[in-house]
Amino acid sequence: MKRIVVIGNSASGKSTLSMKINDLTSIPVYHLDKILWKVDWERTPEEEFTSKHDEILAKASWIIDGVAYRSTIEKRFATADTIIYLDTPLEICRERALKRMKEDLIRPNPYVTEGCKYPLEFVKEQNDVIEKFQNEYRSFVIELMSKFSDLKDTYNLVTNHDVDQFLKKLKV
Repeated sequence: MKRIVVIGNSASGKSTLSMKINDLTSIPVYHLDKILWKVDWERTPEEEFTSKHDEILAKASWIIDGVAYRSTIEKRFATADTIIYLDTPLEICRERALKRMKEDLIRPNPYVTEGCKYPLEFVKEQNDVIEKFQNEYRSFVIELMSKFSDLKDTYNLVTNHDVDQFLKKLKV
């Protein structure tokens, strides 16, 4: 396990899981939101993002957490040796996103670009992002994972228990 993709909906727990894997393995973590977003949620152009993304893929080991441009997902999966999909239930993602927005009032989120705040006024927009992933990306990710399931270690983690069991296996 040297090249790990952690993908899932917004607030599914990608960054938290990635950091826990890093604690156990010392594999460096790359949060795609830090590349995708510039200050004040200005989106990095796809070509620029893809160039930075590909630089990470060329490294010997990494944990890449996030979704970003759909066009980069298959290449990420192809380069990885391990693919982890956090298929966290929709309602939990919504709850966690709201909690994150409230926490952002106290301290900035360390997993996004500095200057990108989650203001509470954007609850509807955040929920729209969560719905869009569920409706447009979820089936794409599952289908793509099945394409690589014979070649890669793939994990579909739904519950906190699933995540705990995965981490327990890593500790051994």
